[in-house]
Amino acid sequence: MAKLTIELAEIMPRHMASCGSKATNLGAIARKSQTAPGFCLTTGAYFQALKQSGLFQEITEMANTVTLDNLSHLEEISGKIQVLIRKIPMPGEVEEALREGYEKVLRARQGIKVAVRSSATAEDLPSASFAGQLESYLNLENWQQVKEAVINCWVSLWSPRVMHYRLQKQLDHDKVGMAVIVQEMVAAQVAGVMFTANPITNSREEIYIEAVAGLAEKLVQGEVAGEIYTINKEQNIISSRNIQGDYPLLTDFALRQLAHEGKKLEYLFEDYQDVEWAFYNGELFILQSRPITTLAEEEWQFHKPKNPTPIQEEIFINIQERFPEPVLPLDAVVAKIYYLSLFAAYAQLGFSVPVVNWRKVEQGVFPDYFTPPAIKPSSRRIFYLGKMLVGNLIQEWHLNEAAFDKYVQLMKQDLVINFPMEIIMEYLEDGFRDFQRANTFRYLLYIQYGNVYKFFRKLLKRLYGSEGEALFEDLVAGQPQVTMEVNRSLEEIARVIRENDQVKEFVLSHSAEEVAGGIKEMEAAGEAYALFEKLVAEHGHREVSQGLGGIGAATWQDRPEVVWGMIKGLVLQPNLNNGEKGEQLQRRAQAELKLARLTGRGWGKLLPVRKIIARLLEYSRQYTAFRENSHSYLTKAMLVFRTLFLAIGQQLVYKGYLKDKRDIMYLTFWEVRDLIQDLYSHRDVSRRQLEETIKQRKTDHEKRKARWANRDLGAPVRTDSDHLLQGIAASRGQVTGPCRVIKNPEELHRLQPGDILVAQSTNPSWTPVFSIIGGLIVEHGSALSHAAIIAREYGIPAVMGVAGATGLLADGIQVTVDGSKGLISTHSKISVLGIE
Repeated sequence: MAKLTIELAEIMPRHMASCGSKATNLGAIARKSQTAPGFCLTTGAYFQALKQSGLFQEITEMANTVTLDNLSHLEEISGKIQVLIRKIPMPGEVEEALREGYEKVLRARQGIKVAVRSSATAEDLPSASFAGQLESYLNLENWQQVKEAVINCWVSLWSPRVMHYRLQKQLDHDKVGMAVIVQEMVAAQVAGVMFTANPITNSREEIYIEAVAGLAEKLVQGEVAGEIYTINKEQNIISSRNIQGDYPLLTDFALRQLAHEGKKLEYLFEDYQDVEWAFYNGELFILQSRPITTLAEEEWQFHKPKNPTPIQEEIFINIQERFPEPVLPLDAVVAKIYYLSLFAAYAQLGFSVPVVNWRKVEQGVFPDYFTPPAIKPSSRRIFYLGKMLVGNLIQEWHLNEAAFDKYVQLMKQDLVINFPMEIIMEYLEDGFRDFQRANTFRYLLYIQYGNVYKFFRKLLKRLYGSEGEALFEDLVAGQPQVTMEVNRSLEEIARVIRENDQVKEFVLSHSAEEVAGGIKEMEAAGEAYALFEKLVAEHGHREVSQGLGGIGAATWQDRPEVVWGMIKGLVLQPNLNNGEKGEQLQRRAQAELKLARLTGRGWGKLLPVRKIIARLLEYSRQYTAFRENSHSYLTKAMLVFRTLFLAIGQQLVYKGYLKDKRDIMYLTFWEVRDLIQDLYSHRDVSRRQLEETIKQRKTDHEKRKARWANRDLGAPVRTDSDHLLQGIAASRGQVTGPCRVIKNPEELHRLQPGDILVAQSTNPSWTPVFSIIGGLIVEHGSALSHAAIIAREYGIPAVMGVAGATGLLADGIQVTVDGSKGLISTHSKISVLGIE
């Protein structure tokens, strides 16, 4: 039989159904902080008392007659139920367990008093807070008082207010149980409440504290006013004090100690907290903590980090480049893994990485409120510099890759999607752990080889000026990698189509959607379609959407029309098979000869310059290939994760909890996990509440997309001329051509040979169109962004970091892109509203 009492420190999240939210929270506090000793009398005692009395069924039937539109009947039924419960004798087994627990508390110290508090199973939840509606009894001195207080807590579950609240929240009367906390009273000298977000100003950046002398009960009940303090959460600075006497009740040290505990609790419970606390003999006790349910919706304001470190600035730019729109709630776990892995890699390489607040991310919101940490090199960095020089990290990566691939292949088995939800979730949790390990190792290489790449680029520029910069771009061109393989496959499909007039006419005269739907039925297109099927089988995991991709993002497999759109553009491009590859290798060979001549003259004869540069060149080339190959490899897992989550979604549709399997994308990973655990444990789950949550998330996501698209990234950098825009020089050369503004991958088919592609950002799946375009203008990113690196590979002039370019430049406008100077010139005047 289940235990009737549990020590506070032993209460785990799995005990939520038997101990209620308040006691479960206290259990976490007892393990992570300090609270008064005590125990919980579980809901099992409450249900046992009702069922042994024979009144459980009668009380449930009475309660089910109550409705929200007849309050007088509600009060009548409430009164009758309370009378019945007061008359119920406490079962002997329950009384014995309660007395034993109480006497154990008394043995801890002489002369103590206890507090008895309710802990309902739906209390203090973000969506259903009974705070202030259930009973608490303080300063109890003997067994009889404790016993009566427990019964009164049971009775309080049936007060008119609480019954009315259950009806509002659509909670079943017979499913909500009452646990009771018995805890030593803290003889507080100072006590009060703390909100980890200011409920008055709605600021999430401030901690709000109220304090009174003695116990906080009258403050909590609103009978007295306390001293008020506010603290800046990030800087831990006391912003204001409103004291009532000559001296404040709380010292600066005590206030900062409280603020520190508040931030710990906010992190622990992943939400803003309403905390009751007390000081006794200089010790801080946390009496309870629950989510704040009264905060208004957080006002969103896009802001850049102030005075960012170079790495922080680089990550900020990376986020702007990779996330042209916010992720779906389910993909927040992927975003967290990616950036958690990146920060872990920096820490392993000896950098100082501040603590990151993941609360919003874990609520399914990214990148709206996310600020990258101010990562800095530390003195430990020196100990990690030699690792790359003595080991073969690329070889280690291939071993790591092979290990992860085994797990991906295991998850891809057809039988896995037919497993019960809880088994599929175990596969997913294991998969995410392996995915994080693989990502962390990837970033260890990415950071180190990336630093060499940047250093080598700067070195050649410093040694040989603009000639050295041009030399660098040619030296790293033509490195074999997966994106180039995909491009050649697409070019081969285009060549086959171009050589068959019937197929060519069909492809060029129909939309990409029509081609995707009809080409497989054409007998003449058999060879081209077979090549297309092979391509999708090998690379169908590549993301269609700009940015990260992810679980919720469509892939080439899901959206074949996007791929056919790119193929259409390639069909229009003559002489593709004369080969970008051959041109790149020719440029590379010429650059190597030139480098040999440059390093063999002057001081280069006296120093081992050639050896050093050869090593730097090797690492730089490895970086360009590794960046593309590892990204492609890890995105394979996304398609597997997507398939498994949709399998869970389908099972939830069968069970009546979702209307569409794709609705699972609007729940967070943690919510899906908890939902499955609740169903597996036969806990009550509100279908209506789940439906309302998903409906609201869909509305919120559209608002977030619009808000993010309109964020203020600053005005484009102007020159003295109204015909020039200044960006970041990313790939040398100069080209003139018509603009083609592409705002999403579905529009890629509009590109014509020689067009200047204007986009917010790109990702690896866009690379095939680089063989068509004449130049590139991108709103986000830097000279080390994906688009910049690929542009250099193809020898395409490119300018990055041109804020608002997709709004300022219009289709067909002739522009000249100078990738060496980062300048864009037009033949028309540029105004705030666009081209005049």
